[in-house]
Amino acid sequence: MACIKCSYDEEERVWSSANPTLFYDFNCSVGNIIYKNLKNFPNTVCQVSDIDGREVTNRELLTWSTRLALYFKKIGLRHDDVIAIVAKNSTYTSSVAVGCFMNCTPFHAVNSVLDQETICRLFKITAPKIIFCDGEIFEKVHEATRSLKPLFYTLINHIKGVPTVEDLLDRVPNEEFYQPEPLILGGEQTVAILCSSGTTGMPKSVCMPNYLLKFDHTFVNSEDIIFTNSCLDWLSGFYFTFLSASTSCKRVITNKPFTPEYMTALVKKYKISFILAAPSHVSALIACPSATTDNFSSVRSCLVGGGFISRSTLQQLSNLLKNGIVIFSYGMTECGFTALNYNDQYPTAVGTLISGVKARIVDEEGNNLQPNEIGELFTNTGHTWSGYYGNPIETKRFQDSDGWFHTGDLGYFDVHNMLYIVDRKKDTLKYQGMHYWPAEIEEVIYELPEVADVCVVGVYDEKHGDAAGAVVVLRQGAELTKEQVKDHVGKRLPVDHKQLHAGVIFVDLLPQNNNGKTVRKDARTLFENK
Repeated sequence: MACIKCSYDEEERVWSSANPTLFYDFNCSVGNIIYKNLKNFPNTVCQVSDIDGREVTNRELLTWSTRLALYFKKIGLRHDDVIAIVAKNSTYTSSVAVGCFMNCTPFHAVNSVLDQETICRLFKITAPKIIFCDGEIFEKVHEATRSLKPLFYTLINHIKGVPTVEDLLDRVPNEEFYQPEPLILGGEQTVAILCSSGTTGMPKSVCMPNYLLKFDHTFVNSEDIIFTNSCLDWLSGFYFTFLSASTSCKRVITNKPFTPEYMTALVKKYKISFILAAPSHVSALIACPSATTDNFSSVRSCLVGGGFISRSTLQQLSNLLKNGIVIFSYGMTECGFTALNYNDQYPTAVGTLISGVKARIVDEEGNNLQPNEIGELFTNTGHTWSGYYGNPIETKRFQDSDGWFHTGDLGYFDVHNMLYIVDRKKDTLKYQGMHYWPAEIEEVIYELPEVADVCVVGVYDEKHGDAAGAVVVLRQGAELTKEQVKDHVGKRLPVDHKQLHAGVIFVDLLPQNNNGKTVRKDARTLFENK
């Protein structure tokens, strides 16, 4: 994605970037885009599994996906039905997703480690007709969806008596003449359903429109080797699945959990050139002894997103990638990538708006603010969003009748039209009548070289309000006292309401969701218990 100029309308107080130049027609399905690429470059390897070494060519991916799409069509699945995928990364997971894309039947991707109750509540809303899952979680998912009576197919670790995905991959007569289904509702049609991050409550089922995947990406070409630790249920895993299938770059997959040592080994083994990583993973990586510039010499670019990351951590990552660049991204599952920052001149910004996005900063009364004024970020893609599946009330709260997404993030634009995110609106705290943002205090604590990770929480009492407390993870072998943390904050933020009145605790690991995001409500519970 090329650097895009962002302009500011002083009269309307709205920031906007240029509309993208579309290579494909807006109403062309992503399934058709993938189909043409796979057909044109059949011998290219598009996927390799580090678990068993299995390589998948474009020809194989196209064959498997076509047969799955033909099966979905045969049993009458349409654009208004749902197929569920509850699985880690494995050989056939991407084939199921591409088969759904080609039949224009949305898939609902759910993380396999979620508990039975959460899975039950999610699928009660989307009511999938078929569920593809890993064998080891079959009983949990089967019990959670007993009342729905879906068809089940296992992807790995098969169970006796339960059909498998391979049962659907036998040759179909005339399959070579198959053509993907067209979009019934055009480019705004829902092609997938992902879960919101769930860092503040129960995950919601987010409809992903066809157009969201078709933005101008020059991150990679067909010679690149890409990796993200995310599975299909996360925006990054969803995007990487499309990226490898539509550009013929090779994607490395694994179902092993992230460790910095393992990521380093993968980069070295496969000569990975493009990485997408969560801030917590980056923080662990730069402290890993095996993560050397030589071991990361193949990396041309690293996209970082999904939460706050300190300036010093970004700089250390940049130093690690002697042949690559660091790109910070800002976005949400609901509206995709919103801004990117390539520019070292503005290290604390989340970047410039991507093509086709408008934004404004809004105060509590709904007024548009000027540069350097903090308010809630509203964004607009100019397209209709189908919202949270089966949840019209929350949909209206998040996107208003004029198409503006109310992101819930507090931020501002500077005079150079660079976007900065201060904190989550819901995370705004008040101490003795004064508002403060946890992220501001976290950024100051990150300045201490001994700190690997931190989460600031509010501990409420009726007399003072939300007293700030810090949950701190130290780097291996580092020594730091609670008083040193409090003193540093006191010197850097010399106002009473931003002090760590609730104190400091040290922990080995911050509570995180399945994709490396810190869950602030769990961190607050941890702090209160200690």
